[in-house]
This record gives sequence, C-alpha cells and structure tokens, in this order.
Amino acid sequence: MDSARTVAEAIGMEDGIITVVGSNEEVKARIAQPDRAIDLEGKAMLPGFFDGHMHLLSYGYSKSMAYLDDCKSIEDLVQSVNDHILEHELPAGTWVEGRGWNEEAYPEKRLPNRHDLDRVSADHMIVLGRSCSFSCVVNTRTLRELDLYDNPPRPESGMVEMGSDGHPTGIFVGEATHLIYSRMPRLGVAGIKKSILTACRDYVKAGITSVDTDDFELTRAGTFREILQAFFELDAEENLPIRIREMLFLPTRELLEDFLTLGYKTGDGSPFFRIGSFKMLTDGSLGTRQAALMEPYADDPLAMGAVIQSQAELSVLMRRAFESGLDLVGDGMGDRGIYMLLKAYEPLVKENPGRDLRFCIDHSQITTEGIIEEYKRLNLMGGCELVFVASDIDIVEERVGAHRASLSYNWKRFYDQGVIVTAGSDSPVEHYDPILGIHASVNRHNWEGKPEGGWLPEQRLTVDQAVSALTVGSAYAAREEAVKGTLEVGKYADAVVLSEDIFAMNPAHINQARAVMTIVAGQVAYED
Repeated sequence: MDSARTVAEAIGMEDGIITVVGSNEEVKARIAQPDRAIDLEGKAMLPGFFDGHMHLLSYGYSKSMAYLDDCKSIEDLVQSVNDHILEHELPAGTWVEGRGWNEEAYPEKRLPNRHDLDRVSADHMIVLGRSCSFSCVVNTRTLRELDLYDNPPRPESGMVEMGSDGHPTGIFVGEATHLIYSRMPRLGVAGIKKSILTACRDYVKAGITSVDTDDFELTRAGTFREILQAFFELDAEENLPIRIREMLFLPTRELLEDFLTLGYKTGDGSPFFRIGSFKMLTDGSLGTRQAALMEPYADDPLAMGAVIQSQAELSVLMRRAFESGLDLVGDGMGDRGIYMLLKAYEPLVKENPGRDLRFCIDHSQITTEGIIEEYKRLNLMGGCELVFVASDIDIVEERVGAHRASLSYNWKRFYDQGVIVTAGSDSPVEHYDPILGIHASVNRHNWEGKPEGGWLPEQRLTVDQAVSALTVGSAYAAREEAVKGTLEVGKYADAVVLSEDIFAMNPAHINQARAVMTIVAGQVAYED
C-alpha cells in the first residue's frame, strides 16, 4: 500500500520493525535469523488494518450483555433478554443490560417499550440500547428505581417519550439516554481493563492492529480519568494486544478544562497507547431520526433531527481544545450536523494558513452537492464508516427522499475531490471486521446482497481505495503515517494475512475472505 502500490514476495521483520521488503532471496540474505521464516503459501499480506473510528470499551463491555443484534422481532428481543437472565442466573434487584435492537427489522414496526420489557421481569432493572446507541428502552422497575416514573424529566436535548397515561413509555432518545446510563453502577478500573482486553482479543482476530477509539462516552464505565488509568496500566504492563489511540470525548467546558489540567497533548504516549484527537458530536443517528438535517425528514415532515449543542458552544469548545494542543474530530451524520462542524473549523483554518491541521469529520453520511467541496476547500479529512452503507441502504431513501439519498454515502466523491479518507466501523454500532466495510463500499449492497448492481453504483470504491482508507488513510489522520499504514522499511511490523487476495478475487465475494494471521510488532498475535 505504498505510493507505488508495490507487490513484493517477502518481508523481513526484526525488533518489531520492518527491515527489508523484496524477493525471498533478498530478505533471507538481509535478516539475522533467516531460519525463523513463515511460509504464507502465497496468501496475501497487507498492512494491519487501522480502524479509524470505534468504541472499543463499549464493544468489550457489550460482550457481557444480552446480545440483541440477531433479533428479528420484539418477541425475539423479549425471549433473548429472558434467556440472558436465566443463563447468567442474574438475581432479582440487579441490572440487566442488552444492546443491538433495531425496530426497522421488526414486523411490529414500532419501538420496544417498558410494557414489553415488563413481560421479561418486574424484579430486575432492564436497560436495552438500540444498535446505533442513540436510543435505549427500560422497564417500569427501572423508571421507578430512578424516580422517573412519577417525575418524568424534560431534558434540554434528546427526548423522553411519554405515554397516554402520563408516564414515560421507557423509550429514551439522544442525550436523554444519559438520564439512565449516568446513574448505573460503574465498572471501575478493573472492570474497564477487563472490557478493553475482551475487545482487543476479538479485534486482533479480524486483522486490526491499530484503532482510534472513543471510550469516554461510556459513562457506565467511569470517569475519563479512570478510563485513562486503565489504558495506562495495561500499557505499562505490556498487555495491550493492539495499538490504541484514545479520542477525547469531553462534551462540556467543565470536562475539557478538567482534562487539560493533566497536561496531555495529541500524540503523547507510547507506541501502544497514545492521546488522540478531541472529539465532539453534533447530532445523532439516521435510524432514530436524530441526524440533524437542513430540511425535514421525508417520512416525518415535522422532524429535522436534533443538534446536541449550539453552534456557539461547539465552536468555543473546538477552539479551546485546538489552542491547547489537541487535534480535532467531530461526528456529523446529517447535513446540518456536518455544516456545524464546517463552521467550527473554518475560522481555525483561516487563522492558521499553511499549518498541517488534519481536522476530520467522521460519518459524513447525509451530504449535499456543496458539502464535500467544502471538505476540500478547508483541507479536511473525510471519516467514512464504510460498513454503514450496507445497513442504511434499506432506510436512507425512506428517511430523506430519493434526491438527498442520491447525494449521501457518496464515499467515491471524496476521492474524486482529492479529500483524504479515513475509515472505521463505529463498532459496536456495526461489526468491526474491516472486510465487511471493504465489501460494502466496493459492492454497495445491503446484507442480503441487494440491489443487484449496487445502490448508487457510481459511488462504488475500488478495492484499493477501500483498503487505503483502512490503512494509509487512518494512519495519516492519526499523524502516524511515518510508522503505520504501509508495509515499508522502518515502519511498525504490523500486518494481516488474508485467506484470499481481495485485490484479485471477484469483488462480489470479498466478504468470504477472512484474516488468518495477524502480526503486531513482528509477533504473531493471532493465527488460524
């Protein structure tokens, strides 16, 4: 994946660094221990995948929850949570968590509510997160336990759905979900470390060797100081299986100022754990109609989504973080949310001509004719969660109409405009396997392989573009292109070996490929 797109026969790695790339004879002649060779039998080795946007801690913790991703109905959901309680013998009075429901796939065509969860248990506090993480539903016992049943809150941002009986239905949307999660018992440093390692073990099996992760958002875990402590301890113990760069989600001035007292700047840390970019959210998910749009939703003319904070608040926090030595990244899903980030970045770009800023907007989903051109004008990077196209194909036209849909998820247009693209999975919102993101962006199919020929086929990426976004692009966004992203001499010896050569195979079958070996710092971290 170097600029010449070199294809070589062999590679030499010593002391965690790539020392030679060339023919078998060249490599054997130049490494100290040629007898320690691994014959890949012609399989394709690529740079280790770099997931540029995920929630590692949330994924690791979700492995202890009720698994709801495969539920096909509300009845399935009820049964899955009940099975989880029985399997784990969870006693009455304890919290029961789940994640992964998506009402769009349910024949009931409605959100689950507290009455559905009450059929599971009236003795447990149940909270189930939607797949996108921007909604949750709780049972009546939870509402009563948190004194929300008779005293329903009216949050400034987000929504608490009310029933005809004057009590909450149990559905919390957007920022209102924090009314639940912020009051649950914390994991503590030991629990955080356990969840981190759980996630890393799965990620490394998919060929992921580096990640940019937003973990401060998991208020259930603990404070940002506890989360940092857990990572620093694992790093000091040399127990991190992959390289981690921590996004800094600090959505209030109070939190940001508290973090700044620690004195950290973007890039501080070790080869396995570094401080990353300051991160803000502008809006929520398309599925929950929380993505902020410039025009109303096609399927709900009264809805335009919701912004999480005002333009002024967003701009002030971004400026303060930037002037304190932090790089900037923001999540913008709807066109109005993206525009807010453009307006926050523009004055900083103008005030710093010629400076290598590397500002980024992640998600970049609902775009317009002019928005992507603004990325180029301001020299921003496009963060494109490639796998989302497979999940959202079936709802995007319904949500925003055919015209706006035709301008959305336009990953190729970023390349056409010369915008540097970085890619991630947003795990656990979507599956973390990079192969699925590559397959989705190259074929533009939903999970059932439809439509034939691909949705907006003119926006299909090449395999090279998709792989580049998950290697070179993410390394560049992290300012780590000197040590990551390609298999070149002097860089970290991080690589993945695939069962198939995805550059040579039929693109329609890319999702059949899988990682069979992952190498981190020159050591085999996973082998199948």
